[in-house]
Amino acid sequence: MKRIEIINIKSPNRAPLIVEGFVFGEETKGPSLAVVGAMSGDHINQLYVASRLVEYLRQKEEEGKIIGKILVIPAVNTYALNMGETFWPLDKTDINMMFPGYAEGETTQRIAAKLFEALKGFDYGIILEGRRDQGVCLPYVKIIQSGYEDIESAKDMGIRFIHYRPYSPIETVMLQYNWQLWETKALSIVFGKNGMIDHFSTGEVKGALIRFMAKRGMLNSPTFEGFQSNIIEPEDITIIKASFAGIFDPSVTCGTFVQKGDLLGRITDALSGAKLEKVISPCEGVVTCQYSHPLIFQNSIAFRIASVK
Repeated sequence: MKRIEIINIKSPNRAPLIVEGFVFGEETKGPSLAVVGAMSGDHINQLYVASRLVEYLRQKEEEGKIIGKILVIPAVNTYALNMGETFWPLDKTDINMMFPGYAEGETTQRIAAKLFEALKGFDYGIILEGRRDQGVCLPYVKIIQSGYEDIESAKDMGIRFIHYRPYSPIETVMLQYNWQLWETKALSIVFGKNGMIDHFSTGEVKGALIRFMAKRGMLNSPTFEGFQSNIIEPEDITIIKASFAGIFDPSVTCGTFVQKGDLLGRITDALSGAKLEKVISPCEGVVTCQYSHPLIFQNSIAFRIASVK
């Protein structure tokens, strides 16, 4: 294992921002993979999985089980992690909205540029992502249609759902899209609830990463088979929004199979306790995401259900 320094940006009022990576194996002996962990300060699950992966790969390298080259970067936005912030603490910008970066630009643009330079040339790229809302979801693979995506390799993870969709204009400045344009087979794994460790989803994602490396010829180690992945496109997902604001009491959890007419949850008035709404499933399918805060706002997304068309 080699511990390398990828970014070192001096600060006038605190320790430098240092982003480190861990390198295992040799590129000349097989395929190459880079895994990027927490880019936001509340992506604790992503940091946790990356750090556990580093320890696992360290042991496997000592056993001579690493075939290709693997780079793991557990955290990018360490300032935000240390300060309990979501975005870059000084100007509240999102590093994952700054790619491919600009070496002479603002701080987060320079961070993105240095990170992107270190990530170029890998055969495969995996970004560990958290949600950008108050939801919690089943772990799923997110692949943006750019012309360089590879669904077949994503299936090797054995994760239940692969969300495959066209890119939106805002995603042209995100890491996955730019990484794909540089001909790396990049994808994201979205999982966990922000700000806390979800041991169930982190365990599933770590297992999926190990399975992927074994099936793609980077790791000589037996693994259990995962799910046969379902390809889900935007039209396969039904969004259920709350009609009222109040106390949100879900009756189902992520992964539950529901039928049309099933009760998904209730919303009651936060002060009087009056029953405001029964949230009813409009279709048959699997609950993939749900609102995870006890107080819900009107028109917030309460549930997402994936269906087979």
